[in-house]
Amino acid sequence: MRTNKESTMFARLILATSLMLALPAMADTPIDETRPLAADGRVSIENLKGEIVVRAWDRPEVHVTGTLGEGIESFSVAGSGSSLSIEVKYPKNGGGWFSGGNKSGPSLLEVRMPATASLDVDAVSARVDIAGLDGGRLSVDNVSGEVRVRGSRVSEARFDNVSGDIDAEIDSPDIAIDTVSGDVRLVGAGGGSLGLDTVSGSAGVELGEVRRVVMDTVSGDIELSTRLAPGGQISADSVSGGLRLRLPADTSARLAVETFSGGISSPVGQVQTERYGPGKRLQAPLGDGDGDIRLEAFSGDVRVELTLK
Repeated sequence: MRTNKESTMFARLILATSLMLALPAMADTPIDETRPLAADGRVSIENLKGEIVVRAWDRPEVHVTGTLGEGIESFSVAGSGSSLSIEVKYPKNGGGWFSGGNKSGPSLLEVRMPATASLDVDAVSARVDIAGLDGGRLSVDNVSGEVRVRGSRVSEARFDNVSGDIDAEIDSPDIAIDTVSGDVRLVGAGGGSLGLDTVSGSAGVELGEVRRVVMDTVSGDIELSTRLAPGGQISADSVSGGLRLRLPADTSARLAVETFSGGISSPVGQVQTERYGPGKRLQAPLGDGDGDIRLEAFSGDVRVELTLK
């Protein structure tokens, strides 16, 4: 499962590296475009390198300002009142990025959009900064650029990054995060599902409540602090990364922990060891045992904590 994903991510990371070698000069080519957009419309932004700043407002329109980098092929704002596409197009010179297209300078896009509209962002080495979304869907696809989200509430959030960090304070019942070596910080009310997949990046997650969580890591550490909804499920798998789960003391679930050579720490239950060879496991009820919690690691340590909150 990871082989195909890591191959794709590696190819994108090579592209990001080539972009970062480009000259940082910026041309004085200002942007100032305004288009109407419905409150429930969709905005798609594509800017491979530089910076993308998105702020929400209560107007039924999109306003784009900023500066185009040196050597940009074209800039366009296209679409209708229900869907707009904002694109900075870089030259490929026939042979793609590796034959000169990556020599263009980075571009800055500053976008104002309706708070309740949906947003798709596609970048490679651009820094992405988003704030104020309220109700639509959010998707951010990046490679090496940092992704930052603040003060937003969306129906669905998708983050895909390779080596860039993801720092999101966002409320959503449906969150999916996929990264290779970038670190993740996620804070929000939760209330629904979380999917988190990382290779070597560490992740710190604080969600008010969850119904379903699936987390996978190879060598990155994952920490999750949350409350499990009645009948909810938490599943986490690791190779060498540590797993740390922090729950309220009144949690109701069936707890199952298993490691091969890693340690297990839990305030409830008894750690059992294999009679022959390595291997540890722990099974214990929490409260009435309504939900399910399964934590597995090969050589990583697993720690469960119960708090008074």
